[in-house]
Amino acid sequence: MISGVAVALPAMGADLAAGAIALSLVETLFLAAAVALLLPAGRLSDAADKAALYKGGMAAFALVSIATGLASSMGAILAMRFVQGACSAAVQAAGPAIIADAVPPERRGRAYGITIGAVYAGLTLGPICAGFLVNAWGWRAVFIAGGAIVLLLLAPIHFMLPASWRRPAARAVHLPSSVLITVAMLALVGGAAGVREGALGYAGVTLGVALLIAFVLSQRRLERPLLNVPVLVQNHLLRNALVVQWLLYCNAFGTVFLLSLYMQTVLGRAPDTAGEVLAIGTLLMAAIAPLAGILADRARPALIASGGVAVVLLAALGATTLGAGAHLLAVGLVLAVQGVGFAFFSSPNMTMVMNAVPPERTGIAAALSASARSLGMMSGMLIVGALVSLNLGHAPVGADPARFVATMHTSFWILAAVTGAALAISLLRIR
Repeated sequence: MISGVAVALPAMGADLAAGAIALSLVETLFLAAAVALLLPAGRLSDAADKAALYKGGMAAFALVSIATGLASSMGAILAMRFVQGACSAAVQAAGPAIIADAVPPERRGRAYGITIGAVYAGLTLGPICAGFLVNAWGWRAVFIAGGAIVLLLLAPIHFMLPASWRRPAARAVHLPSSVLITVAMLALVGGAAGVREGALGYAGVTLGVALLIAFVLSQRRLERPLLNVPVLVQNHLLRNALVVQWLLYCNAFGTVFLLSLYMQTVLGRAPDTAGEVLAIGTLLMAAIAPLAGILADRARPALIASGGVAVVLLAALGATTLGAGAHLLAVGLVLAVQGVGFAFFSSPNMTMVMNAVPPERTGIAAALSASARSLGMMSGMLIVGALVSLNLGHAPVGADPARFVATMHTSFWILAAVTGAALAISLLRIR
């Protein structure tokens, strides 16, 4: 339901007469909601019941997915994608915390390796299934079928994962902070999408940054902050792991978004073919992530994670060489290299994050990790969205293939520079 949407975007754009900016917002708004609400969801999971929050988020995600498939306008789709991202925040915050409660620290590398391998298995099936569904029944089938399958899976999850909701303490989640960070994310997304319009777009980005700074500063004065700034400043292991994760994950959604459109609009490949190629990287992630988790229990997790960052940097540099006449093998090689890098990074880094906090703070630690990951994906999409807005505007993605390729190359050069910064921090962390 996450990776498959990128494959459906060209068909959605053609059906609803949506331009490049609107299609980028389909992905960016989902990530904005996840980033904004992960910290409140983490606080809620610690204060109430993790399993109940997990199952409730899954049920809401499924229902909103089906509603998205039935929508008839881009405005409605964008609104529901934001709600869908909010539902995913509950699942992302509660899931790793449930595992941390069930597994002792010395075995968490293996546990998170298995978990991340399962996530990557889903990300592998997503583009393949979405390509088949788009070819057979259109883009709506991706949302409707995906939501229906999640609803079916809720039955065994309900019985396998007992839950007993308890009322959280008063002010366990600071509502004004939650609203402030949500408005900041929306301002950033709207501003990046509107940079082509000039002053209004840049004003939106400036407002978003200012509100984010206000959010961070306000947390220092709260008794129960969503973001414990002093702890992050003092806990070097936790802080560095989150910063590297944020910078590295700038590559994730941006790469899938760009290469999906590239294969379908520039190379003229069918949605099912594009989906199969996009699955190469996540297939390798699913296969390698459990091994990386085992290695993290036996060796230095920071060393393994740094190697993964270096490999992702190679993939970003390789993507800058893809042109209008590139072979699908070249695209597949870029995705394969990136998949290997993420596989060796994810499990060791998650192990460092969860081992850096006491047991009673696993919920917020899981939320911080998911926030860093989602913030990275959103940051990458903001970069891509701003470049798409400047160079392509509201025109159809395939209207000018040469301009799209130039935009893609610029995006990957910027992503490579960001990944280089992540590698530098990661190497300092080892020392």
